[in-house]
Amino acid sequence: MKFTVRRLKRHWVRALLFVVLASLGVLFTIATALSVADFLKLLFNDNVSGGDSVPGNLVARALEWLYSRLIVYGTGKALVFFSLFVLATYTMKNLFCYLAAVTMARLRCHLVKELRDDLFDKSLRMPVGYYVTHRKGDMLSRFGGDIIEYEENVINALQSFVNAVVSMFFYLLMLFYINVKLTGFVLCMLPLIVFVVSSVTRRLRRNSVELQERGARLTAMMEESLTGLKIIKAYTAIDYFNRQFRKQDDAYTRLRVSVFRRIDMASPVSDFLGNGIVIGILLFGSMLVMRSDQGLTPELFVSYITLFVLMIPPAKELTTAISQMKKGRGCEERLQGMLEEDEEPGPGGVALEALRSGIAFRHVSFRYGDVDASGAVRPWVLDDINLSIPKGRQVALVGSSGSGKSTLADLISRFYDVSQGEILLDGRPLRDYDIASLRSRIGVVAQDTMLFNDTVAANIAYGYPQATRRQIEQAARVANAHEFIMRLPDGYDTNIGDHGDTLSGGQRQRISIARAVLHQPDILILDEATSALDTESERQVQQALEQVLQGRTALIIAHRLSTISRFDEIVVLEEGRIVERGSHHDLMAAGGRYSELVRLQQTDADTTLFTATDTDKALE
Repeated sequence: MKFTVRRLKRHWVRALLFVVLASLGVLFTIATALSVADFLKLLFNDNVSGGDSVPGNLVARALEWLYSRLIVYGTGKALVFFSLFVLATYTMKNLFCYLAAVTMARLRCHLVKELRDDLFDKSLRMPVGYYVTHRKGDMLSRFGGDIIEYEENVINALQSFVNAVVSMFFYLLMLFYINVKLTGFVLCMLPLIVFVVSSVTRRLRRNSVELQERGARLTAMMEESLTGLKIIKAYTAIDYFNRQFRKQDDAYTRLRVSVFRRIDMASPVSDFLGNGIVIGILLFGSMLVMRSDQGLTPELFVSYITLFVLMIPPAKELTTAISQMKKGRGCEERLQGMLEEDEEPGPGGVALEALRSGIAFRHVSFRYGDVDASGAVRPWVLDDINLSIPKGRQVALVGSSGSGKSTLADLISRFYDVSQGEILLDGRPLRDYDIASLRSRIGVVAQDTMLFNDTVAANIAYGYPQATRRQIEQAARVANAHEFIMRLPDGYDTNIGDHGDTLSGGQRQRISIARAVLHQPDILILDEATSALDTESERQVQQALEQVLQGRTALIIAHRLSTISRFDEIVVLEEGRIVERGSHHDLMAAGGRYSELVRLQQTDADTTLFTATDTDKALE
């Protein structure tokens, strides 16, 4: 609960107001309850004193003094006055309870909103590497199920807990005031109730953590299934995924039933024990009443029973709240764990105004953490990389899949930090630069273009909201995108849907290039920007890239080797190591790995063309 208490401190004024309003509601309830027995005595007892000689507590004496004055006007009028008094106390009680509920509702909504905002902010500030080793579905589960569970089983339960504690405090205070011995008897029974209820709810915390984790797995499976729906259907794997999902869902449901069974058991157990104590109070209290020297009159005993019966619902509410808070401990720990994850470096460091000399890799090695979940040592993704990229030079990275090309590029943007060695920018270690300033000088065009459900103009100006329409259009012209944009229904104001699904692959890529151009980056990283395009789209994107690359420092990751022959240097990576480097002509003449990759691609292209020609002839 420390996690929740820390967040409540930001709203201590509203929390204190809730406690005050709840206390006033309880006090008016007590006043009404105490008045009933005393007034009944006044109605059926002719010996009415002025209130000074009446034994009992001060509240009872004050009420008896009031009612003795009312009886003077006759029983009928006294009943009317009494009814109005009870109506007024109940009205005040309900008013304060309503105000307390409204205050808590605002507090609860603000707590959940702040938590949701903090989680979203945290998800953006955590390193990219976090999402390499964690499921996206698990993250989505925290935003969805965990927050809902937290509100229901922690915040709401905390509200019930505070409400119950406040009510029981004032009820017990008044019970002690009426009779200490009888209340002492009640308190002797409380440890038994606490022991029984805690025995019922002991395993809830551990089970709730496991419940949240299983729920997160279900969310992750749903996210993966929807993302890969085409593959699932293509391989007729619907039944297989259904079986896997139902297996996980069955285990989740069994655990959920077990948790709720324990929660639901707490209330009837506490109810049974509470009724048992009422019977004990009737027996022990009656004995005290019959012994006149104990200071417990019949009317006070009736008031005592009334107050104790009123205390039973808060007591049940208290045990239920404790059970719910234990159940909610799992989601609380998961949310707290995420908010305590390491973030990327914040503001601070040297501002990068412009690239002056270039980039240098010095004995750089990298891997995604030292060990995996099973404790095994992770392999090196990059191993002892030494590479210099002078300003204005365009270097291409090639190699088989998994050779570390994209990872090397990601290190420049500090999506990851090197495990060993260092990267220098203008002779200064990359870590010395302010990370936001560094990334503002780098433009990235990736294979998987990320566009948002917004207008074309908003997507081009993403991250640069102060851009004018003229700047946006100029960037689109450089990216060879202006013409097709103007053919859209609303031009630059056309909404392109989720992920830009209303556009072709080539059009999406050119918008991505325009976005990079608008920022005027000193360093441009192209990560297989044309590998997923058809021939015509690739030609249009290549024309756009030729304009963008002029005079810029660039790192180009290429799958189609036919597109990189004109670059200044080609670096060949295999298993995280540089195995060759040089110009296209020199590498072809050397007859090494690069020339082998070129021949393989030419053979694949010839085979594809030959197969397509044979198919056309067969169709004729």
